[in-house]
Amino acid sequence: MAKSSKGWSNSRCEDENKILNIEFQKKAEEELHETPENYKKEITALRAMITKDENLNVPDDEEFLLRFLRARKFDSKKAFNMMQRYYLMKLKCPELFGYSLPSEFEKVFDLQAQNMLPDRDLEGRRIYIIRVDYFDSSQVTIEDVFRTNILALEHIVKEPETQVSGIVVILDMAGLSLQHAKFFTPYYAKKMVELVQETFPLRFKGFHVVNEPFYFDAVMTVLKPFLKEKIRKRIYLHGNDLNSLHAFIPGEILPKEYGGSKGNFDNRSWFIQLISEEKYFLEQQQYGYKIDESTQDPE
Repeated sequence: MAKSSKGWSNSRCEDENKILNIEFQKKAEEELHETPENYKKEITALRAMITKDENLNVPDDEEFLLRFLRARKFDSKKAFNMMQRYYLMKLKCPELFGYSLPSEFEKVFDLQAQNMLPDRDLEGRRIYIIRVDYFDSSQVTIEDVFRTNILALEHIVKEPETQVSGIVVILDMAGLSLQHAKFFTPYYAKKMVELVQETFPLRFKGFHVVNEPFYFDAVMTVLKPFLKEKIRKRIYLHGNDLNSLHAFIPGEILPKEYGGSKGNFDNRSWFIQLISEEKYFLEQQQYGYKIDESTQDPE
């Protein structure tokens, strides 16, 4: 199957052209090994592995399988191991990672602590902002925080462009205090790191920490034992230097609070979009592992 100067020439790729433009196709091929030959071979291999796991019920459409293949650079075995971890995570720790509906967490989104920005950066990546100080422990629990963040990720993982280019997270640590310490205990820190490194089918391309206090080093001390070197290298500490942040993420796509030109931080449009897709989130609840004590974590 030859590749023409205008893109892949086979029918599968012509269909995908309606989803991925030429720029994203090129990135997928160069960074993820998503060639026509690999596509057919690895999709077939992944389906075969899923069929053999009789306890696992997942969507059979290629759009779903692609999110795992792209997250693991079209290695079907690694993609299947990630899929197993993903559903085991939901089965064994539903209070943090279970399926949720946006309408169940309106009070959390009303705090204006999280926002998925509408614009992508120059690399085509999604930008997600978390403002720690806005999580009022008298109104929300750490479980609420985890599950709304999972909702955010579940929402964008459907996007082919995001599967290819990934996501960048901005962590605003202004106002970090003892009330937030529970977010960074070894147990929750390990869960967060496992989600990023091994479990969720997204490419996490950067973590930009801003407005961190001097004692943020204590938080990093808790996290570091669980971090692989690849992820450690993607953590950037900017303090109050917004110019430093803008060297990675252009101000043109950021809210005013971060030196940008997109108006004040406001997640209401994003929340309305989440609510509009409530049916999708509801449908996902039918998938996963059957409750079986014999179910084991993958190697």
